[in-house]
Order: sequence, then C-alpha cells, then structure tokens
Amino acid sequence: MAMRSLLFSVFVLFVAAFPSKAGTLDDIRQRGDVRCGVFPDDPGRSAISAAGRWEGFYVDYCRALAVAVLGDPDAVRFVEVGPQSRFTSLVERRVDVVMYSSTWTLGRENLYGIAFPAIYLFDGQGLMVRANSGITSLKDLDGRSVCVTPSTTSQANLESLLHQGAINAKVVYANGDAFFRGNCDAYSADRVNLAINRANRADDPKRYQILPFSMSREPIGPMVRDDDLQWQKIVAAVVNAVIVAEELGLDQANVETAGRDAVSGERASLLGANTQVADWLGLKPDWSRQVIRQVGNYGEIFNRHFGPDTPIGLDRGLNRLWSQGGVLYAPLFK
Repeated sequence: MAMRSLLFSVFVLFVAAFPSKAGTLDDIRQRGDVRCGVFPDDPGRSAISAAGRWEGFYVDYCRALAVAVLGDPDAVRFVEVGPQSRFTSLVERRVDVVMYSSTWTLGRENLYGIAFPAIYLFDGQGLMVRANSGITSLKDLDGRSVCVTPSTTSQANLESLLHQGAINAKVVYANGDAFFRGNCDAYSADRVNLAINRANRADDPKRYQILPFSMSREPIGPMVRDDDLQWQKIVAAVVNAVIVAEELGLDQANVETAGRDAVSGERASLLGANTQVADWLGLKPDWSRQVIRQVGNYGEIFNRHFGPDTPIGLDRGLNRLWSQGGVLYAPLFK
C-alpha cells in the first residue's frame, strides 16, 4: 500500500510539472475566433466577393463551425493557404481547421499528422473538352494532349489510367487557364473543379463540355491536426449535423418552429431538446439548431454555391442524400 501511495505521489508531481496543453476548443474561446484555412479560389468554393467578404461552399463550413463553438458566423479569421501550406499551416498551428478541396487519403494523414474528420463533398476526377472536339472517352485522347495540374492526385490518376489503357496522350503540366488558351485538347481535374473553371474562366462556357464519367473517387473533407480528438469530433459533428438536418427536413426557414416537442432521437439532438450530444462535445445545447438557422442544411449550402441557379450549375449527383439516390450519409445523430 505504501508503495502505491508513493507511486501515486510521483505521478501527481510529474503531471503537475508537465501540465497538459490547452485543447483547440479552449484556444478558440480564448481568442474569440476560429482560424480557418481557405484557398483564394474562383467564386463557388472560396473567394472574396466584390464587397470584400469571403464567400463559398467551404467558407460556409468555416462559418458553421464558428456558430457551433462561438455562436457567431462572423467569428472566423480566414487564413489563405495553398496546395502545400494547407498541410503545414495545421502542423505549425497557424490554423485550427482547413476547408479546402482536399481529397481524403491515408497517405496524407500519415505523412502530415492530420485527420479528415468527415466528408462534405463526394467528387470524382473528370475530363473537360471543347464541345466540337469529338472526344467522348479517355481512349479518344490517343494522339492528343491533356492538361493537368502538377503535384496533384489528378496528375497521378491520369498518368496511371493512360498507362493502363496504353493511350498515347501528351500530358501537359498546366491548369485550366492553359486549356482555355488552346494549349491542350482536354483538361482533367475533379469534376467540381472543372465546372467552376468553366463558369469563371471560359470565354464562352457553352463551348466546353464536361464528359459524363468519373475516373476516380475523390472524398473531399475538412482537415485538422490529429492530436486533438475532441476537436476532430466537433468538426465531424458540424459537417454531419447539416446533412442530418436536410434528411429530417430542417432548414433555415423552419428550424426555429419545427419539432419543438421532440424529446428523443436525432431531431431532439439537433434542436437542443436532448443535450447529450452537446455535452459530449462541450458545446451549448442549441449549437446545431443555431448552425442550421444561421448557415443552413446541406442542400441549402450546396445549392447556394454550386446549384442550378448559380453560374456553376452543378447537379448534386453523388451528393444527393442516400435516400434520394446519392451517397450523402451521416452517422446517427444521437
């Protein structure tokens, strides 16, 4: 018994000498903002509007996270990141989360010490061509040229597929601008990327066609450091909350009045009637209801930036709810 007491005393002294580092949530509350890494992109994903305000699909997730932890969609400090700094900015703790078109790979998680808590966009690599090019498949690239952005998963996927199919195409390491200037016959990138490039950079978007097939699967999600499990769970909960909200028919217009009598199940957890999920996460009871009210459900976020009433004009495709023919699916919110 005496030995146990001695060991316990030594342990207490050791812990006191090396206090644990405050978690990400505590840091954010002390600062009063969420540091969110975003890429300065074309309108749709993440861009600064003419009014000087960050807008876009990924930007809305930054704001949703700020609502969840601070109650204010504007409590975000946007930090510009690029293809490499999106990873190093997390490792160096310059940002709390990165909202970017980042494909979830095991290699990235292990190489950079990061984690992908959830998926907010299901995408796939595609091919854009001129409508009069006669190119309708990957095989039609034989003897032609195709642009692809270097040092991306798209480059690796494209070169592998060309090799496997014995397709003799010239790969040009350049982005969509080179394609629109006529430097290559096709451009390969994630399909959302292609649609955004066509809407914002083409001289006449109707002259260009995105072929109706995908060459890879690209699960896109937010990134955080892998050393804070609570923060990972919070980011995942925010992404999943807006998906579940759409499935349950909760949106910005009705969330304040819908289902106030719910006492159990996912609806009760989303609306704050059941506080168990909020208690686990360390958030206020009504955090998810406020996210839905101030930012929207998944369908509202998608349609606001990518949908048929925008210049991008994307069909939801795989990003339809699982009950509507897509693969958008969230863990049970209870």
